[in-house]
Amino acid sequence: MRYNRILTFLIAVSLLQFASAQKSDKKSDKPVTISGYVKNQYEIPVIGAVFYIDNVRTSYITNSNGYYKIKVNPSAVSLKVLSSEFGSAEILIAGQSKINFTLNNNDGQSLKPGEPGKEEALSASNNRSSGRKMNTYNNIYQMIQVEIPGVIVSGKNIQIQQGHSFLGSSTPLFVVNGVIVNSIDNINPVEVKSLSVLKGSSAAIYGVNGSNGVLCITLINGSEKEK
Repeated sequence: MRYNRILTFLIAVSLLQFASAQKSDKKSDKPVTISGYVKNQYEIPVIGAVFYIDNVRTSYITNSNGYYKIKVNPSAVSLKVLSSEFGSAEILIAGQSKINFTLNNNDGQSLKPGEPGKEEALSASNNRSSGRKMNTYNNIYQMIQVEIPGVIVSGKNIQIQQGHSFLGSSTPLFVVNGVIVNSIDNINPVEVKSLSVLKGSSAAIYGVNGSNGVLCITLINGSEKEK
């Protein structure tokens, strides 16, 4: 009888330890929230900066105050932020829940003059071989918000950032396959080959019509759809 009691006690202890281990594993899988601010070298909030977790792009961007709040897997190692205007910065997470970034476009990872993102086009090419699923977007406006840094989208209202300010509250000029259009509402994200933004001197070719920036959309052609 005494042996049976001891055996029962040992089994009960083992079950409690197993349950505790299972509970601990579940806690370790819970996403970790990280928040903070992104500013440039002049302490000005950086708007529309995009975040990468372990070099994988996410849909998280900074708001109009340069603030962000992002959820990451506990196993995530690094957090990177990228701005077309101010370059990028990457920090090891190492258990931190508050991470602030200061971007300096003179750093080694910033965009160089002449590359998409300075006064040239901000390009988000649809390279299907990269594995990016274009059909995950509900509409063209959601696609623009995620794919192009420095562009703020609220419903169907689009604003293009230049430096630390915006070009204006008016909608930018829309150019689809080289043709100026009044609306992009009916464009299916699946049909988009590339997105780009022209501003500053690059938008000057469109004259006063491009004063609020130019949003260029290239659609895939028939032969590309068949591939």
